[in-house]
Amino acid sequence: MTLAGPRLTAVGSGKGGTGKTFIALTLAQAFADLGERVLLCDADLGLSNTAVHLGLAKSGDLPGYLSGRTPLKAATAAVEAAGHAKFDLLAAPAGTGFLGDADKATVERLGGLLRHVPCYDRVIVDLGAGIGEAVLTLAAVSDDVVTVMTPDPAALTDAYAFIKLVLKRTGGRAPGIVVNMATNAAEAKRTADALTTSARSFLKATPAYLGFVPADMRVVEALRRQTSLWVACPQSPVLSAVMGLTALLGGQSNRIQATGSLR
Repeated sequence: MTLAGPRLTAVGSGKGGTGKTFIALTLAQAFADLGERVLLCDADLGLSNTAVHLGLAKSGDLPGYLSGRTPLKAATAAVEAAGHAKFDLLAAPAGTGFLGDADKATVERLGGLLRHVPCYDRVIVDLGAGIGEAVLTLAAVSDDVVTVMTPDPAALTDAYAFIKLVLKRTGGRAPGIVVNMATNAAEAKRTADALTTSARSFLKATPAYLGFVPADMRVVEALRRQTSLWVACPQSPVLSAVMGLTALLGGQSNRIQATGSLR
């Protein structure tokens, strides 16, 4: 970890149903396996569900950490899968909706805490669905923002809105694009091209295309079983795709740029 704090990688989508949370938690495991000390923060403040996906009895105590009542170590839950490195989860208790009406000051406090959280190399921020104030505030303080979309036309429209507002909030730093649940590389590229063409024409920015994650029904089965795909189906091409994404996002000197390149 550098003196500047951990690297914040936010994962958003502009809508629900794109597999955003699955991408976030799979990235967390991938970075942990690469030797990084990783914290996954479930920042869907009204509908925290990462712990449910992972089959964890505890999700951590994000409300307590935000209030200062609970130290960071006590506020996190360890995520451990056989044969894989541990990472930590920071979330509100599942199903409580405790922070669904969080005000601006609370969200800004969360962003500041994550920006300077000790003992971690990377924080993966699983943003809430949509383009609300909390989503945009946390995206703006992150080093990298990944937009997860699918080939569904509605997902493209919502991803465009998400990118437009992140650009405005960050002064021109465009999120990268990942096409999830694509049939093949050609479909994914067509989807990404449609979005980048619109962004280039109307927003004067070209988001970086970071790649695609193929559709695999074993992902759905792993989620139903509340088991990590790394354990349930380690040979899935989904995991190879996610490892490719970590290669683009990895390294403290990399930053997704609006030009579509990585620095």
